[in-house]
Amino acid sequence: METSSVLSLSQLSFFLPKPYRNKAYPSWSCKKPRTTQPTRLYCQKMYVPGFGEASPEKKAAKNLHDFFTYIAVRIVTAQLESYSPEAYEELMEFLSRHSLNDGDKFCAELMRESSRHKGLAMRILELL
Repeated sequence: METSSVLSLSQLSFFLPKPYRNKAYPSWSCKKPRTTQPTRLYCQKMYVPGFGEASPEKKAAKNLHDFFTYIAVRIVTAQLESYSPEAYEELMEFLSRHSLNDGDKFCAELMRESSRHKGLAMRILELL
């Protein structure tokens, strides 16, 4: 004799009954209802001492500007090397005489050198 039994899904043991949950209060929150008023935060600007020097933000901005000037000079020298060897030689000679550590000072000196150097300085400044 054959026997068959049919169990509904709710009778199986791996389906656990759901715990009681109040929809008004989620399980992760505290038991007090939330107020509708916004919470005000009183924040002061943070002061970072610079020990008599420029602020860290100002130093970082200057370093980034000098770095971008360096990159612009390298791009212009790479461009000049391929199609204008005379201008490339002039710029490389100028680079050997002047430091590229201060980007603004370098561009100002390059502008004052001659009219040809002024054109090179304008190309560098266009990349910035």
